[in-house]
Amino acid sequence: MKVNRLHSLDAMRGILMLLGVYFHIAVFHYEDSALILFTTYSHFFRMPAFFLISGFFGALLYYQKGSREMILNRIKRILLPLIITLPFMHIFIVFSREFLGYQLENIGIVNSLIKALKTFNSPKAFFPLEYTHHLWFLNFLFTISFFIYLGDNIFKKTHFKGRLKDISLLLFNRPWIGILLFNFSYALLMTLMEKETTQGGDVLWASWFWFIFPSSIKSFIAFSFFYLAGWQLYHHRELLINLSAGRYFLIGILMNAFMQFVIPQMLSIQYSPYWIFNESFSKAESSKQKVTFMLDMSDEIVVSGDGEYPAVYLNITPWSNPHGFEMENIGGGIWSITKELSPGSYTYKFKNGFYDNWKEGWENWDEIGKGGCGYGKDNNRKLRVEDKNLTLGVFCWSECSDCFGNEISNAFYKENNFVKRSYIFIWNFGLPITIMFYMALFIKFFNKPSKRLRYISDSSYWIYIIHLPLTYFIPAFFHQSEMNVYLKFFVSSILVTAICFFTYHFFVRKTFIGQFLNGRKYD
Repeated sequence: MKVNRLHSLDAMRGILMLLGVYFHIAVFHYEDSALILFTTYSHFFRMPAFFLISGFFGALLYYQKGSREMILNRIKRILLPLIITLPFMHIFIVFSREFLGYQLENIGIVNSLIKALKTFNSPKAFFPLEYTHHLWFLNFLFTISFFIYLGDNIFKKTHFKGRLKDISLLLFNRPWIGILLFNFSYALLMTLMEKETTQGGDVLWASWFWFIFPSSIKSFIAFSFFYLAGWQLYHHRELLINLSAGRYFLIGILMNAFMQFVIPQMLSIQYSPYWIFNESFSKAESSKQKVTFMLDMSDEIVVSGDGEYPAVYLNITPWSNPHGFEMENIGGGIWSITKELSPGSYTYKFKNGFYDNWKEGWENWDEIGKGGCGYGKDNNRKLRVEDKNLTLGVFCWSECSDCFGNEISNAFYKENNFVKRSYIFIWNFGLPITIMFYMALFIKFFNKPSKRLRYISDSSYWIYIIHLPLTYFIPAFFHQSEMNVYLKFFVSSILVTAICFFTYHFFVRKTFIGQFLNGRKYD
């Protein structure tokens, strides 16, 4: 039984990693299509589920080898791969991301390749000094392991471990109470932190020094919650076969019925921070609205930054890249851009010049904060999209007013905090049960050894390390094609998957790289 449990969870871990490949292809290239449903749903549970399973295997390692051997293993299998592989990945990621940007400008493949290479015009461009990119989770996992190692002696002398075991046992002895308590605990945690999603808001959780940013600390706490939950499940590993996907599915139906009644009432008061709530439950038409941002730069010198010509940029939720979207100079020192946005809340800020980093070019955060239209620790501007088009501005640079001192009413964001926290609670209440539903399915249907699933599991670490630049690069070749968007996604996914598995099979599986990542070479 124990072996079966490990096979099923090992397979789930591999599939979750592989799912990340297709998530990134869709989110970087095709989120304007119905694939946004796939990216939203998979992003909802994928990494929390991975951390839960990591907690399970972390406990297995801890109780079989002890805390000292556990931390040594985590250094070899997590910390060193992060430090050694990231510099190489960084170069390919930056190049591929720039290539994609130039492809979107439709300047031709050859010109895009040449311009992307010119990105490396200084020594610092070659080194990931600020961010860990897609390998942020290794940073989090090692930190969790380090905390466990440090706290080992402390918690050995308390009843804390025993109480957590007793609580987690409710998932099996009192399954309805257990899963509802699991859901409630996580939803309450996120509500108290006022954290909408595990990774939402900004990308500072990907910083090497995430622990100096409050929003990233909240992300770490959220993921640690699931790691701890997986750790507790290890104590009841013989009972995992009793998990019922049918029960979790029924609870999900009841939750959806509850939301069908409650969410529309809440939307009549205030739109939610979750676009899918706004579009699925709103009684009003909730199609995308045109939002125009206008900025007066007549008192400023517009600079090129690291770009080829002077320009102003808008960066906005989800803050997917540091340079943002180029605005248009419409004359008189006024810059403008129109974006189509779904109803919901967004943060945004302007940049002077093209900078492919998160430090340079921004408006003066302190001035925006003093003006009263800055929100959060970074004093980002904030807006709410409802059921009509919207024009924001004309703002003066780093001001909440225009350049004549006149107040701009929609510069200021007002919200009902109780309603917002209620949305956060409802959204996050459904996450633990979603993870447990898929875990129950894997345990039921994949509890026997499978060569294919084992191969996927063995290759998943390598695939996740190398996939990100490929997900920028390969689909970029199809951006000027008239091919159907879903066919583009399918073809891009096949090509990226093939390259990932090809490189694993011939350059990793039987080599020192495979031994470095997975602890063994395969004959």
